[in-house]
Amino acid sequence: MTTVFSDFLTCAVCHEVSEFRVMGSTSSFGSYDLDLRAPALKRHTMGLWLQDCPECGYINDSVQSLIPGAAAVVRSTEFQQLRQERGMPGLVLSFKRHALLVSADPVEAGWSLLHSAWVYDDLEQRDGAIECRGGCADLWSGVDWPLDEQGARNQAVLVDVLRRSEHFDEADELVDRLMPHPAMTADMGRVLRFQKLLISRYDVDGYTCEQAFTAIPEDKPSARH
Repeated sequence: MTTVFSDFLTCAVCHEVSEFRVMGSTSSFGSYDLDLRAPALKRHTMGLWLQDCPECGYINDSVQSLIPGAAAVVRSTEFQQLRQERGMPGLVLSFKRHALLVSADPVEAGWSLLHSAWVYDDLEQRDGAIECRGGCADLWSGVDWPLDEQGARNQAVLVDVLRRSEHFDEADELVDRLMPHPAMTADMGRVLRFQKLLISRYDVDGYTCEQAFTAIPEDKPSARH
């Protein structure tokens, strides 16, 4: 169940007050996809993940929170072209504009482009999804990921992004580099072994973590004699 309420909020860029729909809470049932795309109930709240100022077009998870350098980005030709674009779904354009605003942080910008791909997935528009995943892959492939579990988990998502954007060689090489990662968990290892199987088949479809765990059973400890 998702709860939504209305609130009047002040834009951090143009300082105009507008009414926004705000998500109070939501629920999630079912398995996440390998790229952490949420099950349907939570995913259908994506239109509430960002607040879009109707006056200037500034867009953020909270329109009252200022992203450094946002005013210049909002005024830029590229941003305004995205705002006026009519050839793409509106929610895709919202996430793409947010990616521009947070471009100084390639990890966050990549997530915004991946969210755009999820919108295309729901619309069954594969070409658009591939383009957005390709943009995410370009950003994330240059990140110096930390050697902790979150860094390993994000790179496991990158494997899926690369595979589904048809960068099979890069995805396969990343799996091989990740397997000995010091923070690799047993579950992440099972997901990567599943990815290896999908890559060998040139499979670009989406799969859930549950499907990966079903295909790659948990290793059983050897019996002691």
